[in-house]
Amino acid sequence: MEQISRVIVSLVYYNSLVRDTLEYTLNRNDFDVNYYDYKRNGIVNEPKLNTPLKVFLDQNGEKGEDLRKRLEKFGEDFYSDNSQVIKKAAEGLRVDRAQALKIFEAVIPLHEELNSIIKLHVNYAKQNKLGEERIDKLCEADELFYRAVALLSLNGEIEFQFNEFNKAMRDNNGQPSPASNFIQNDLNALVRLITIVRQNASTTNDLYITAIDAIFNSIEMMNGKRNLPAGKNFNDVFNDVLAKVNELVKAAEAGWRENYGPLLQELIADSKPAEAPKAE
Repeated sequence: MEQISRVIVSLVYYNSLVRDTLEYTLNRNDFDVNYYDYKRNGIVNEPKLNTPLKVFLDQNGEKGEDLRKRLEKFGEDFYSDNSQVIKKAAEGLRVDRAQALKIFEAVIPLHEELNSIIKLHVNYAKQNKLGEERIDKLCEADELFYRAVALLSLNGEIEFQFNEFNKAMRDNNGQPSPASNFIQNDLNALVRLITIVRQNASTTNDLYITAIDAIFNSIEMMNGKRNLPAGKNFNDVFNDVLAKVNELVKAAEAGWRENYGPLLQELIADSKPAEAPKAE
């Protein structure tokens, strides 16, 4: 594997751990403690050990140091014993679902920044005739799977908060209240975040386009900017959207596993130091 390819796979590996932190926003009772430990090990140690990620951070001066601090804060906030969001306990993981927005606000900008660094490396490889088709396929699969996971988790939280907003309004005779205003602020933040996901997407995959369009159509219905389909209520709309998102996730995950697994194993087997290009 070319050195530049090793750097790219290493960055994709780290970014996949950032991405998979979104699982803690899902409405689930049980989380895999072993996978949490796997993510924790990678998130905390990759920037410290002699890895391509550390090489990149070391070689990029102030920008590298700034990113290192952000990665350290990410680890502290979600993968340390001091985390107020995710805690290990005797019975497993305790996740404070009320802090889902905190996870989104950390994961999405950080993932997009790391994604831009990955693209920098891919472009560097192409310009210097060091590109590999299998790396290009990995990056395409990674792009699609990240967007799929982001849509699944964000859409689920938007639906949850919208239902909570309507409940708060009903409890106050249809009038705004401190509770409904608080939820409205969270909803606005979630819509801004899913807009970031859409604006930064490079994939033109049909399943992705169908899913993202359905989500934004539903958001317009929630805002009163679009009518509900004839004969349907919000529950029907949410179910229709979820079906499209689930179809995307299923296809994207299959492509991700096919392209990522072999390259990760090769990276693990090949532990030579790697050089990384400087950021512009």
